Amino acid sequence: MRIAWFANIDFQEGNASNSRIRAFANGLKNKGNQVFLFFLSSTVFNSNRINKKNKGFFDGIYFNYLSGTAHRSNYRFFRFFNYLIAVIASLILLIKKRKHFDIVYIYQPRLLFFGHIFLLTKILKIPLVIELTELDEKTKAKSLFSFLIIKSNVFNAYLYKYFCKNIIVISEKLKKHLSKFYPESKIILIPIIVDFKRFEKINGFEHKKFAIGYLGSFSSKDGVNQIIESYKNASEKVKGLKLKLIGFNPYKKQTNRFLKSLNLNGEVEKTGQITYDKVPQWLEKCDLLIMNRTNHSFSHYGFPTKLGEYLATGIPTICTKVGDIEMYLTHAENSYLIEPDNPMQLSEAIIKRYEKYELFNKIGQQGKLVAHKHFDYIKNVEILQNVLEQSLLN
Repeated sequence: MRIAWFANIDFQEGNASNSRIRAFANGLKNKGNQVFLFFLSSTVFNSNRINKKNKGFFDGIYFNYLSGTAHRSNYRFFRFFNYLIAVIASLILLIKKRKHFDIVYIYQPRLLFFGHIFLLTKILKIPLVIELTELDEKTKAKSLFSFLIIKSNVFNAYLYKYFCKNIIVISEKLKKHLSKFYPESKIILIPIIVDFKRFEKINGFEHKKFAIGYLGSFSSKDGVNQIIESYKNASEKVKGLKLKLIGFNPYKKQTNRFLKSLNLNGEVEKTGQITYDKVPQWLEKCDLLIMNRTNHSFSHYGFPTKLGEYLATGIPTICTKVGDIEMYLTHAENSYLIEPDNPMQLSEAIIKRYEKYELFNKIGQQGKLVAHKHFDYIKNVEILQNVLEQSLLN
């Protein structure tokens, strides 16, 4: 099967979307498919040019930034101009290479960005499958442009039944929402996925590290300030406790101001941007990991990729009860669950980790088994393969 995969993400190095697409693309390739990755634009993650190649092969998979650059300009005019180039290039690509693709797959298909591909696949009679991992219409607009994106996404849901063969979603709640507009039998749940080979060298804890880790994005839904506040409270009872904030932070000025307000400047380690291959090494430096999604609509419809990576390490994880979390995890059995937006409860959970160290180590190992059962990308690629094959038959 020859799959033309379109997305607006950072590829090679990137955030959760990069991890998910890399795993899926490799899994499909290993099953004998040809996967071609096409990107219309990059995100703020690559504003420092960590991804320099705009096309070529990566892990044996062809990729191409259709705008001609993997860099995200600081100027809106140039970003818009690059996007127009990508739109024209994608139209030419699909028309000229129609016979080279059996199916088109769009990741997070916002109408404003991918409307032309929706139309062209219909005209050219190429089966279209889309994947949704979040629900923008449930978030607040911060600008006119984000307002237009959100409103167009509301309209999107009404169009899916006319263009899409199947829809992949990351959460049960997202599936339930879309079933109002699209046949539920054609909405397939594939949760977060993780490549266990990346974490196979992490195994157990010989001694206490007294290190809490947070990996991921730093937007309001992630509750990073609450993690910092809880760490400060817990550190008064757990001597030598450290906090590591791991990953690219576009809000670092705000984070630094908050740290300063708590007299923590210089006491919290901030890695800044790290590469995909360095993620396991940084997580291994910790003996407690935290996923603190807030009680935000984004949290309930999405599903954080970081959680799969946390669990794959076997390091005990504290996470908030949002979205689909309780479908997979049980409190004090394979994770330590707390209520969202509750820094005091988070502080108490951190303290308890170091009071009952061996018990939490066992919880971490049970969490790893859950991740193997539900989130192993190899098992979930089988589901995706079946969906794509069914889309071709229908």
